[in-house]
Amino acid sequence: MKKRIVIALLASVSVLACQAENTAETAATPAAAAITLPAGVTLVETVGKKPGEIAIPYSKYKLANGLTVVLHEDNSDPMVHVDVTYHVGSGREEIGKSGFAHFFEHMMFQGSENVGDEQHFKIISESGGTLNGTTNTDRTNYFETVPNNQLEKMLWLEADRMGFLLDAVTQEKFEVQRETVKNERGQRVDNRPYGLLGERVGEALFPEGHPYSWSVIGYLEDLNRVDVNDLKKFFLRWYGPNNATLTIGGDLDQAKTLQWVNKYFGSIPKGPDVSMPAKPVVSLDADRYISLEDNVALSLLYMSWPTVSARHPDEAPLDVLMSILGQGKTSLLYKNMVKNGLAVQAGAGHRCAELSCQFTVIALPNPAKGKNLAELEAIARETMVEFEGRGVEDDDLTRVKAGIVSGMIYGLESVRGKVSQLASYETFTGNPNYIRKDIERYENVSKDDVMRVYEQYIKGKPAVIMSIVPKGKLDQIAHEDTYTHADRTLPEYQKTDADSLAVRTATDDFDRSVQPAAGANPTLSLPPIWREKLGNGIEVLGALNDEAPTMTISLRIPAGHKLDPVEKVGLASMTAAMMGEATN
Repeated sequence: MKKRIVIALLASVSVLACQAENTAETAATPAAAAITLPAGVTLVETVGKKPGEIAIPYSKYKLANGLTVVLHEDNSDPMVHVDVTYHVGSGREEIGKSGFAHFFEHMMFQGSENVGDEQHFKIISESGGTLNGTTNTDRTNYFETVPNNQLEKMLWLEADRMGFLLDAVTQEKFEVQRETVKNERGQRVDNRPYGLLGERVGEALFPEGHPYSWSVIGYLEDLNRVDVNDLKKFFLRWYGPNNATLTIGGDLDQAKTLQWVNKYFGSIPKGPDVSMPAKPVVSLDADRYISLEDNVALSLLYMSWPTVSARHPDEAPLDVLMSILGQGKTSLLYKNMVKNGLAVQAGAGHRCAELSCQFTVIALPNPAKGKNLAELEAIARETMVEFEGRGVEDDDLTRVKAGIVSGMIYGLESVRGKVSQLASYETFTGNPNYIRKDIERYENVSKDDVMRVYEQYIKGKPAVIMSIVPKGKLDQIAHEDTYTHADRTLPEYQKTDADSLAVRTATDDFDRSVQPAAGANPTLSLPPIWREKLGNGIEVLGALNDEAPTMTISLRIPAGHKLDPVEKVGLASMTAAMMGEATN
């Protein structure tokens, strides 16, 4: 049988491609300043891209009601990505009303005044698009990717649920979605192996009342004691246009897009003023050991130190420290736990959010070696002592920085990735062009910075250490519990009266119940593919991709499971796995 190897080289002339793209976009971007703006729309700034610069060209606008609009033109494919990000997550919730941000994400797909029940999914699917929504501690976003002839329809949909939702939110829908959220919590948290890890660590790490002391999905007791008017009150407080960013990227006409944005969003009344939340410093006075028996096969050790907050000057060196200690097969934790077979998994993380970050170490012991979690904790601490003596090597900085920065650049490969970055940077920094500063934060990290943050936040500092063990295996925990989470102190429930809701009503000069028609179907043109054949028979296919300064190489060999010998099933998978280990 003749073996054929196909290599697809994308952006094989990436330098020329990037230069061509940069020149074109820099020339095109200032045209935004020449657009005749609709009444009530203000141009805030226009940012282009210089040759060789890593940036996302965009124009930023502000509507009279406070809505921020960011537009990015990318004509490489006839599609658009629409993102509406509200600067509200579980971190804005009240004590005793946890889970509201995530709950409302569900409600936003249940229909609005001019969109029928659950028609949001149907309309976008029938338009050839995809959609979703996500909630975390600090923001909730809704997004869809569709052919560019469906853009007006998407703006109509998003505006209808921003400004015309509440009349469609009924007690019946509320009850249905409350049960849905309860079931989701059961699947993702209560009945999932290790599912309670994040919630229990948050309760132990953050003081009572801190908005990160409860999980995004919330407590069942909170969901059980509220009604539909509580949810409407939450919407009226946080879902105003002045607390939202509308980001649109793709094959679009800026002038026409702004007209649509102003038409559908411009009349939505402004919501209450929103200020930046406080960032209280989180600290512990001693190690807090907690444990949980769970339906798991392997024990798990989880150590968490409070550090800074997202975009704090020390976030970047802490991220570098995290990578050196526990990211990939060159990390110290991998060497001291996984490579020698003591653990099946070990690593470090630095989870950052708007108000606070956590530096974490995780390890799952290999049952064949018989190590308990106390022994793994000791190895983890010995690894940190080893790092302290070893210090930061030149290769550490080069490798880690390259990995972090390349991850940011890979996010520019798709219109969705670019829109997501613009939306996130605008929401949390007020600067959609923050990518350059973001990259500089990591490029400027020095060896001394990494050692300093290790000394300041990790070395000898108290942590939450959680042990999750199989039921009946408490002898495997790292340490007996030294911390017990007190019963929650909940304020007396104050029922929200429907008459007390300050509903904001828009006034229009057109009929919002009329769904916009799609434009003419776009045409799709694929990039030309070049082919070569090497002297050894390898066939090479390549295509030019100038959307980002990246290269993708794909090696495909027709030697999969169907060629496995019957007596050696899995040989193909093992061979493929070994290809990533090492070569001479």
